[in-house]
Amino acid sequence: MLAIKGDWVLIEQLYLRADQRQSNIPSDTRQTDFHLRIKGFLVDEKCVVGDDCTIKTKTERIISGKLIDIMPNYEHSFGDYLVETAYIEHQLRNLLSEDSHE
Repeated sequence: MLAIKGDWVLIEQLYLRADQRQSNIPSDTRQTDFHLRIKGFLVDEKCVVGDDCTIKTKTERIISGKLIDIMPNYEHSFGDYLVETAYIEHQLRNLLSEDSHE
């Protein structure tokens, strides 16, 4: 995919190599490089995923890294819908409406 200047993108930057990590963290974590992921607007004229590029963040910082996504989406959720919550909501509304009539 091709990103052009001004596109909202996500870059990745190596922040600490495994050998630079603190000794007081868990060993499996200590053996892994620490990468930053930063969103911002592409400063370069054009770039493709995997290339090094420069971005400008919303706080006006200029940062360089490897382009990993163009127009990134939020991928988190609060999980699957639980039918039980509808039943609990109904019970709660009934209880609250009873209290307001007293």
